[in-house]
Amino acid sequence: MDAVARRARGRALSMGAVGIIALGLVLSGCAKTTTSAFGSEPSPQTSTAAPVVTPATVPSTTPSAAPTATPTPVDPFETLSAATKKEFKGCLTKVIGPGSSGKCAALVIKKLKAAGFYPWGKASSINVAGANAILNYQRSRGIKGTAFTDKATWVALATKAPSVPQTLPQKCTTTKGVILCVDQAHRKLFWIKNGTVVKTFKVRVGGWAYLKKKDAKKGEWRVFGTANGTWKVFNKQVDPYSENYGYGAMPYSTMFHADMYVHYSPGFHSVGYRQSSHGCVNIGQLSEAKWIFKNTPIGTPVYIYSPKAPPVTTPPPSTSPTPGASSSAVPTPSQSPTS
Repeated sequence: MDAVARRARGRALSMGAVGIIALGLVLSGCAKTTTSAFGSEPSPQTSTAAPVVTPATVPSTTPSAAPTATPTPVDPFETLSAATKKEFKGCLTKVIGPGSSGKCAALVIKKLKAAGFYPWGKASSINVAGANAILNYQRSRGIKGTAFTDKATWVALATKAPSVPQTLPQKCTTTKGVILCVDQAHRKLFWIKNGTVVKTFKVRVGGWAYLKKKDAKKGEWRVFGTANGTWKVFNKQVDPYSENYGYGAMPYSTMFHADMYVHYSPGFHSVGYRQSSHGCVNIGQLSEAKWIFKNTPIGTPVYIYSPKAPPVTTPPPSTSPTPGASSSAVPTPSQSPTS
């Protein structure tokens, strides 16, 4: 019985071990399923949305506008005639100014005389009157006033270039009340009230001049320019004192800058444009200086300007329509040339 019992007990133990292993396999399989169902990333799903269709671009049948051609600058020397080149031969690249003499200096005087800027006798050298004539001519053609010829000055003389247009700036025509506008190119002062020119005065402005300051052993010749810009009348004096010339040099001064007044000039009255001021706006008639002095209030704006000449350019080539092509565009009439 004991042997039989032992054998039965061994079979029972073997069956129990098999059951435990089987149960472990079953539990192991559930664990994988649970992890897959709740712990893993879901597999991608196929989208059922309708695809987005991008419409094809339909080419436009409207013709594009032709690009505007930009005028190209021209070397003004190339515009001179053969005869003019011969007349100016050897001078077009020379710098002529105060103290210069010879053929090219005489040619400058000749051309300035023809243009109305040198009303005095013939000269073969550039004196004070000649230097100021060059400077005034330069300003009248929109060239920087230096009293020395440069390329632009030579070309203007050779081509008989016209003066810059005399057009009042917007500041002069829109300012309320009184404003004094000084045009350095045309050497004029406009007394304007509420946009209307009431009086116009011939003036002399800064230029080639000599200045010897008080207590100085030696002075200097140079361009004493009148500064462009907007200023205001801050004082008026009948006979102000000058540090360099004492009393009597600047009667009826309408003062708008520490170094620049509008005043009567005995020198301008006697020698005209042979000389220049040292920056002041000179009036050549005493009665005119008195009128400006009397009618210009303190605080009046003073606007000084120098018009510039437009660059010399060649017109863009005209674009002819393509044969057979039609256009519904209305042609724009060309503008009349400005003199």
